[in-house]
Amino acid sequence: MNTKPLKGKSVVVTRASHQNAELVRAFSDLGADVIAAPAIAIVPPLDGGQPLDDALLRLSRFTWLAFTSSNAVSALMARAARRGVLKNFSHLQIAAVGPTTAAKVFKELKRDATLIPQKSDGAALAAAFPEPGPNDRVLIPAASDGLTDLRRGLEAKGWDVDQVAAYRTVFPSLSDELIERSITADLVTFASPSSVIGHLQQTNGLTASNVVAIGATTAKECIAKGLTVAATAEQQSSGALVQAAIEVLT
Repeated sequence: MNTKPLKGKSVVVTRASHQNAELVRAFSDLGADVIAAPAIAIVPPLDGGQPLDDALLRLSRFTWLAFTSSNAVSALMARAARRGVLKNFSHLQIAAVGPTTAAKVFKELKRDATLIPQKSDGAALAAAFPEPGPNDRVLIPAASDGLTDLRRGLEAKGWDVDQVAAYRTVFPSLSDELIERSITADLVTFASPSSVIGHLQQTNGLTASNVVAIGATTAKECIAKGLTVAATAEQQSSGALVQAAIEVLT
């Protein structure tokens, strides 16, 4: 059995620097030359977080909390800790878009997500939600420029939805050397639609010869930007992304 199937191959990891360690390690263990080129960084929202504070101080109004990314979990819980409301989540049912986000929920809230869809995207999560009761209301902490598939899908089912900015995504600069290595690599991985946008801004629209994306939403963003997607990891997990990359490069 070949334990280094990616030896001699170069792989770009575009995840934010605070999130890329697992992917970098996994690809390195498989023999790949890993190019860590963060396409996004996570910073506080421009509104200063006041709408999020307001939602946290009124948690009793909500029956569900829905997360579409692990960044949303981290941002919400950090804010909740500062506001002293960490004990106010016990009555909420929690939805997570995929296994990575669900794992973050368990780590931060010490409980399992109530609902995880089979397909890791906002539309699938909305479809998996039950019908709302008379007083049901859901809180969605999200990126300030985040997608609205989940909110629209829930509202179409009759849910009362509050989507508030928990964080903001920005695109860091890369050195010329890192850009050159990124666009001449054998494969680039994208774990979010924003990473696609950020990477293409960094590289002036150029990218590696093979593209692998997590989930249909990220793949859709790639296609919208004119990229050909070699493979899509259906599960929102590093393992699924790595496996998809292996299948493309071997």
